[in-house]
Amino acid sequence: MQTITQNPVAESLQNALYHLQAGQLNRAEQLCDAIYTMQPTQADAIHLLAVIYARTQRAALANDYFLKAITLAPERADFYGNYANLLWETGHIDETIHYCQQAIARYSNRPEVYNTLGNALFRTGQFSDASDNYRQAITLQPNYAEAHNNLGQALKALHKHTAAEQCFRTALALQPNFGQAAINLEQVDSAWLLPLKGNRVSLRRFCEQDAGFLKACYQNQAFMRYYNQLMPNTLTQEELAAKISDDAQHHPSELKAINWIIYHNDQAIGIANLVDIQLLHRRAEFLIGIPEASNRHAGSGLEATLLIMDFAFNLLRLNKLLTFVYSDNAASLKNNIALGFVRESFLKQHLKHPETQQYIDLCGNAIRQDEFRHNARLAKLSQRLLGRDITNPL
Repeated sequence: MQTITQNPVAESLQNALYHLQAGQLNRAEQLCDAIYTMQPTQADAIHLLAVIYARTQRAALANDYFLKAITLAPERADFYGNYANLLWETGHIDETIHYCQQAIARYSNRPEVYNTLGNALFRTGQFSDASDNYRQAITLQPNYAEAHNNLGQALKALHKHTAAEQCFRTALALQPNFGQAAINLEQVDSAWLLPLKGNRVSLRRFCEQDAGFLKACYQNQAFMRYYNQLMPNTLTQEELAAKISDDAQHHPSELKAINWIIYHNDQAIGIANLVDIQLLHRRAEFLIGIPEASNRHAGSGLEATLLIMDFAFNLLRLNKLLTFVYSDNAASLKNNIALGFVRESFLKQHLKHPETQQYIDLCGNAIRQDEFRHNARLAKLSQRLLGRDITNPL
């Protein structure tokens, strides 16, 4: 008689599991309900019902049934692991960690449990421990794209950008349509960090050794009058060097800015910046300044501008590059228009100078990617100064 009563239950459980895996949740639930009615202590049926309730957004029921199943079969690692998934999805982070650890203590070869545990540890700021768990998930399942992506996120949080970049590239190699991994890769891509090289001009990110040059620029009132009137000049050279060193620990995408020194014949001659970089909206603000007039008339500023437009539209794939120019800076406004920027706004009395208390007008200009691509003058200038047509996409 025992065989007769067990076989129908086992067969029904197999059928329920089949329908569950096929996405036929209603039929799977009906079968499990029938088993539960016959055998209220059948742990597998209760567990499958918990999984079904979780997938159909009935979290309270799922919670109750997972606990029932665990009480009836306290050594079943899969029960703990699946319950941990529900706890993660419903935001119970500490409980997620506990039940993942309980699952691993009973069976240590389920990669998805390590991945979930890593997620919970990451959420609590335990990035190093999260990394260890993601690595274990990958050891157990090397083609686990999600774990590679998550490991990249943890390494990024630890400022290990090169290692994070490799993780995101691996995730994309395993799953080419992994959209979040592509977004994450963009945020740590080492291409952001490379110097921009032209024929006579190059741009390199700020480093500590630039503090003296930058301090001199910031103290040059005639230069700052048109570069950035509101930039505070309160830091000593040593403090400025320390700030640059601290910024270097962060990827430009985290800072939403990238700052370069402009070099001509290995001599620092100016500053260039992309600030307020908004990757979601594919836009950024562009600033450039060369303090000494003798350096401005050698075409250095134009070549540097072309390098930055190439970087912005072809590497960062921005849709829009903006400039905000003081309304009395006639030379800069003229240069903007000549390069294809279009006046979009006039911001009257938009800023207030902290010392003079005078209001400042700004002209807002922009060039969109489609305008950049069809700009014959930029194509000609870049061919002449850089040896390549930057308006052609890479």
